[in-house]
Amino acid sequence: MIVYQGPSAIDGRPIVVILTGLQARRGSKNSKTGELIQSWILRADVEPHTAAKTGDDASVCGQCPHRPLLASMLARAGLPSSPCYVKTGEAPLSIYRAFRRGSYARAETVDQVREALQGRRLRIGSYGDPAAAPVDLWRMLASMADGHVGYTHQWQAVGFDAAAWAPLVMASADTRAETLQAEALGMRYFRVSNGVDRQDREVTCPASAEGGRKAQCSDCMLCAGTTKRARSIVIADHAAGFARRVIAIQPAA
Repeated sequence: MIVYQGPSAIDGRPIVVILTGLQARRGSKNSKTGELIQSWILRADVEPHTAAKTGDDASVCGQCPHRPLLASMLARAGLPSSPCYVKTGEAPLSIYRAFRRGSYARAETVDQVREALQGRRLRIGSYGDPAAAPVDLWRMLASMADGHVGYTHQWQAVGFDAAAWAPLVMASADTRAETLQAEALGMRYFRVSNGVDRQDREVTCPASAEGGRKAQCSDCMLCAGTTKRARSIVIADHAAGFARRVIAIQPAA
């Protein structure tokens, strides 16, 4: 279902927000997230794998350091970097092409969206950053769903309204310093670490390998911003090349 099509809040370029997984429960192929309604934030006029190569993905990912172009720039500068784990040539491309074929219905009324989300749990931003779309859209969707999880890398952007977004999403953090900045803004955070280095004010993601895969995201639902009174979350880096990055930062003997 198409729930938004219009300008990106990041750069004004055309984007679309599509919800998938609205059919009757059939289980999920994603062993980590489980059965969540997925939301895809895509350029409406550029195939996602192409956008990732040209930099047009800035419309939906902003200045996320894991955007392929930015990650490669950091690597060339000798700085730690990791590309986004999402393979844009797979699910995002399939969804984009289905959108261009006219395969998805467009939400015409609020009641139609409410019916689709009733009793279901929502993942805010399966691909793309939620901050590319209006915060009021996500407020509405979250209010209609039976729980939500979400993340944003845009919390450090100029003009970001942390008070508005804090109940909806986790601040995506890549360093311990960023966790302090996120907390100062009143946000809970989701930190990706190099190796396992949990801090006292964090809990290890229970869906991760190091967390014992005790629960899927659809059962845990701790990543719901400040609507959950819980510690922030940490997970070990699992993107492509993570082993090389972990080895590279080990202190000398």
